[in-house]
Amino acid sequence: MRFLGNIEAKADNKGRIFVPASYRKQLEKEGDSSLVMRIDSVTKCAKFYPSKVWEELDRQFQEKLNLWDRNDMLLYRQFTAQVEPVELDSNGRILVSRKNADAIGISADVLFVGVGNHFELWDAQNFNNQLFSPEEFANAMQKKMGNPGAI
Repeated sequence: MRFLGNIEAKADNKGRIFVPASYRKQLEKEGDSSLVMRIDSVTKCAKFYPSKVWEELDRQFQEKLNLWDRNDMLLYRQFTAQVEPVELDSNGRILVSRKNADAIGISADVLFVGVGNHFELWDAQNFNNQLFSPEEFANAMQKKMGNPGAI
């Protein structure tokens, strides 16, 4: 499953937002209409994982934990406390509660960003503030990929 690109959208006054058609098609193709939303309080976005993807991430995370270690359990508890199941309604919308919208700083204008196996929901201005400058991006890509002539 691959979610790509960024797509502008609007939230209505009840917090309902149409999931982009291309993302809905990906979910339908995989037969996975259930999503898991995790609020990322550091970057201030909501991450939406298809339930199958979330189950695998959760499994991988739990494998790294010691159930008898207090810090591991606190880490897992805090990580999962910021998660909630989300269903698309019959019109292809998701509902973002006021509490979650406030936590990530969104109002009416939002941005969906595809990030491979999941997608994110951002306030458009906050997203732009998180990005590298063009020069920083080029340098980071060169450092990571080691091919100065590509991209």
